[in-house]
Amino acid sequence: MAHTAPTVFSEPAHRVARWVLPVVLGAVYGNWVAVNRRHGGPVTGPDVAAGVWSALAFMALCVAVVQVTRRLRRDLHALHALLRAAFAGVALGFLYSQTGDDIRPVAITTLLVTAAVFLLLFYRFHTRADA
Repeated sequence: MAHTAPTVFSEPAHRVARWVLPVVLGAVYGNWVAVNRRHGGPVTGPDVAAGVWSALAFMALCVAVVQVTRRLRRDLHALHALLRAAFAGVALGFLYSQTGDDIRPVAITTLLVTAAVFLLLFYRFHTRADA
């Protein structure tokens, strides 16, 4: 008999959270992009537009990554971790690139964060695999 972890929320709550969470995270991400682009100056139309487009792209990619990983076989831990880590790394890299810094620290930070997220997620998926 397999042990299943107790769920805190009901299935309808999980279904709602699957769509609300990307929207909330996308709004935060879009605002962050807009703030990084303005470099402490006044709010301009192009900054707001970049924030809105970034939020929409983040939401769409977040939902796509979740949908793709849900359709993969459960035993493909490395692929699950890689997809989610790549999304996190690219999102952070784009966010950091909006500050106007040189590309080298952006790339190094992106690669380090992607590797760290991959290792953490791979460990989590691998240690919680069904026996």
